[in-house]
Amino acid sequence: MKKSLLFLLVLTVFFSFCFGARAGGDLKFAVQVEPAGFDPNLATAFGSHRLLEHVYEGLLSFNENMDIVPGLAESFEVPEPTKIVFHLRKNVLFHDGTPFTAEDVLYTFKRIQDPAFASPAASYYTEVSSITAPDPYTVVFTLKVPMVNSLLLNFAGVNSAIVCKKTVESGVNMQLQTNGTGPFKLKEYAAGNYIALQKNERYYVPGLPLLDSLTFVVIPEEISRSSALRNADVQMAQIMEPLSLNTFPAQRFVTYRVSTLPYLLLGINNAAKPFDNVLVRRALSYAINREELVEMVAFGEGTVTGPLNPSLKTWALLPEAFDEYSYNPEKAKALLKEAGYPNGFSFEAVTYAQYSLDKIGEAIQAQLALVGIQMKVDVAEFGIFVKRWREIDFQTFLSLNGGSTEPDIQFYRTFKSDGATNKFNFKNAKVDELLEKGRQALDLEERVEIYRALQRLLVEENPFLFLYSPNNLYVSLPEVKGFVPMSNQSLIMLKKTWLDK
Repeated sequence: MKKSLLFLLVLTVFFSFCFGARAGGDLKFAVQVEPAGFDPNLATAFGSHRLLEHVYEGLLSFNENMDIVPGLAESFEVPEPTKIVFHLRKNVLFHDGTPFTAEDVLYTFKRIQDPAFASPAASYYTEVSSITAPDPYTVVFTLKVPMVNSLLLNFAGVNSAIVCKKTVESGVNMQLQTNGTGPFKLKEYAAGNYIALQKNERYYVPGLPLLDSLTFVVIPEEISRSSALRNADVQMAQIMEPLSLNTFPAQRFVTYRVSTLPYLLLGINNAAKPFDNVLVRRALSYAINREELVEMVAFGEGTVTGPLNPSLKTWALLPEAFDEYSYNPEKAKALLKEAGYPNGFSFEAVTYAQYSLDKIGEAIQAQLALVGIQMKVDVAEFGIFVKRWREIDFQTFLSLNGGSTEPDIQFYRTFKSDGATNKFNFKNAKVDELLEKGRQALDLEERVEIYRALQRLLVEENPFLFLYSPNNLYVSLPEVKGFVPMSNQSLIMLKKTWLDK
């Protein structure tokens, strides 16, 4: 497996200039939260990730379609299931002019793996037995077990971004200062007000970034962010409430939306009666009108999702591919009768008061009542909810789960019989077999077929019900061009964004 970015880079620059992209300009982007520290290997706050992804970079990155592509590594190979060889770029400089080499990569991962440093990325690399650099531009990761595919995704994350060894060893406070290789560098931070970034003139991708500067203006209140955009105090804003879109007429503003990777679900204890019967679980799926949930609760700003988010075009089977995702109350009644519950049954769903989960519960409650199923919704304090989830002290639950662009990460921990987050008492030998095959396979086409078979099996078994994924929403003035929202909530495509004025 070897990937090169050279041809892609040439095309990017060619199309940018052929289709009128203009370099220069200053973009002001209104956001809800500010960063909580600048050290990429320690960052956990959402605001920190959205800032630092422009300043620091990992060995790998994502493209617009959420596919893994080269980053600071111009290519990589997997010569065997337990080895990854990264070939690093030779023309990269940190913002202070220090050349980037394998020494910085080794230093970064030693830092991440140090228990005393307590990086949130440390757990990703517990199965890495050694990291070596045979030359200044080659790094080799050797694994204890064959899990290359589930590991690759982590190399594109902010927490695994490469830091400059020279800078860290100088003793500077990495939470207050930055020195990355990214398309922008930190110019000024006014706490509670704004974070100003300026163009990295020595960025290794020709022609990028297009903007001269990028300023994140921190405005916590939705109404104030919306007002700032309508008054043109900023050119772009993050929108959290779907109803806010009504204040931005299409003649004057551009709306961007993309389905997020996190998904809402109805979790099921597969060992609790009557849910130990797959016919009952299938009946629930037919009895729930997912499109109605999106319209009623998310005001249309959501996407019905199957086991994988529809935005993952390489991997996902669309919900339309599954009959179980069609709303069919008569089929639900027939399945209940076949399962021995002709008059329905009653059960409880525990949830908590975030992400409109209480409203989702009320809507599902009304839908299930039409087929004779009575659902009680228990809105618990979040800590109590988590305790009950950990102890599998529930019949069902409503929650929001994090998603992933990598099927192994999405499925293995959740559906493997002994998976770390399999709190559903779900055990299926065929599912386990497919999970192991998918983890160890290296050929992309082979993996796609394995995970498509797995998606079909999961929908047949319905260990829990996937409902929908909320949309990421942004609004801009018409002068903003080239922005692409991403399902992982990343804003890295701002490096290709430009201003038409």
